[in-house]
Amino acid sequence: MSAGPKEKLVTETAVEETADSEREVFLKDGKKLVISEQGSDQLVEIRNESGMLELRIKLTEQGPVLQMESVRLQLKASEAVEIESSRVEIKGSEQVAIEGGKIAVAAEEDATVEAKGEVRVTGTKIWLN
Repeated sequence: MSAGPKEKLVTETAVEETADSEREVFLKDGKKLVISEQGSDQLVEIRNESGMLELRIKLTEQGPVLQMESVRLQLKASEAVEIESSRVEIKGSEQVAIEGGKIAVAAEEDATVEAKGEVRVTGTKIWLN
């Protein structure tokens, strides 16, 4: 986009409000923005042209919940990407790779490595305590 930082975004959209307090804003390429309620939660969704969910922000009493359905998710930051939570899970059906400069793993409690296959550790020096 070549618009200046203070230039207003002007789009042609159609807004439709249904009887059950759902609002739809039709975007380019057949996508639509849907704003609705589900119980006490408010939903902001982006759906593709076939109606499949691409992005959902659920505004709950505990705070916002972000859901995405996509082919690929990319995060890029010039400084840092930080995740803080009581539990973090990363699952890959084919491969989980961690690459980069220095890699550190630290645990305040026990640390476990489990594998159904072989475990290989390769390095110039391997220190085991």
